[in-house]
Amino acid sequence: MSSYDGKTENGVPYIVSLYIRSYKYSVIVDDLDALAPLRKEVRSGGGAVQSYQIGDRNISRGALSAQDVLKQWDKLMGEKERLESGRKPRKAIGVVHRDW
Repeated sequence: MSSYDGKTENGVPYIVSLYIRSYKYSVIVDDLDALAPLRKEVRSGGGAVQSYQIGDRNISRGALSAQDVLKQWDKLMGEKERLESGRKPRKAIGVVHRDW
């Protein structure tokens, strides 16, 4: 595992040289930084959804649901860790079907 030598405003650790070198990594770190306050609010018990009820109609607006926040956080953290480790996803180049 690489050592982190920087932290964002909201405390997300990152590797500075990789942040400068990789646009994708910098976007992921910035997204995690923006998502960190929402995640903290969700984990402390506050809901991230703003919903209103008028009569028999429900309206949700303005924020992600708590489940969406946590799913997005996990997805971004997995991608960040993959980029830090240097692994690339496996991909199929071609499939040759043979009839013996």
